[in-house]
Amino acid sequence: MNKILISLKGLLCCSLAFILLSAKESGCRRHVPLKPAKPATEVRPADYLVKALNRRDMSDIRTLTARAQVFAEGEGQSISANANIIWIRDSVLWINVRKLGIEAARALVTKDSVYLINRLDKTYSIKGLESLQRQYNLPAGFGLLQQAVLASAWFFPDIPLQADIKDDLHRLSGSNGQSGAEYRLEEGSYLLRSESFLQPKDVRMVTLGFADYKNLPGAGPLPYLRSIEAYSPETGALRVELQLSDVKVNVPEQYRFEIPEHYEQVH
Repeated sequence: MNKILISLKGLLCCSLAFILLSAKESGCRRHVPLKPAKPATEVRPADYLVKALNRRDMSDIRTLTARAQVFAEGEGQSISANANIIWIRDSVLWINVRKLGIEAARALVTKDSVYLINRLDKTYSIKGLESLQRQYNLPAGFGLLQQAVLASAWFFPDIPLQADIKDDLHRLSGSNGQSGAEYRLEEGSYLLRSESFLQPKDVRMVTLGFADYKNLPGAGPLPYLRSIEAYSPETGALRVELQLSDVKVNVPEQYRFEIPEHYEQVH
């Protein structure tokens, strides 16, 4: 079970920085729906789709807070928990994870580091954000994380993209010979439904999924259902889903992250 927890730490930090409690569970697997309300039937030029994605301006959003139901599975095991999220632009991503009303873990992601506290084991770890980038084939660090929080696409500067239609969604895809990227968009609204980053040589990939968009005052359309799927030779296949609620933007909240003196550091 430790292996799945370590893997989930990495997964959730690279997408929303969660760590889940160390308890085996079984549960019904949920899926972020891919089928759009309106299928794409006409291929749009790649430049047109990129511009459509970039028109969604989220620069006025300085903070985001939310509650989340979290479901994760990997290596034949599944875990569910509740979480609280606080994101502050260009600064921090803070999460605590609770089960049955008891805090199991707390995480803090800064622009260069990841701090994790495991309440159940009374341990903590401190890692550079670049270590998680390498492990899960993330092409960028905190910048990509906050783009994912806002469901905004992150683009490689050196990957030319081609457009087609896949599974009733507009698709942008391309490769620079070392890394590949793929983006899927809704017809009409051109909202981002997923983005994938892969490294074929090292057999690593991560896909971030976005669904259940709702109009949030001060932010516009924002997805309340998120998914993270990743594979690496070290961790195997892992999947995390988050159902957000009570989402607020530009309403600052206080967060705390203190490591108890008697906790043991793990590496």
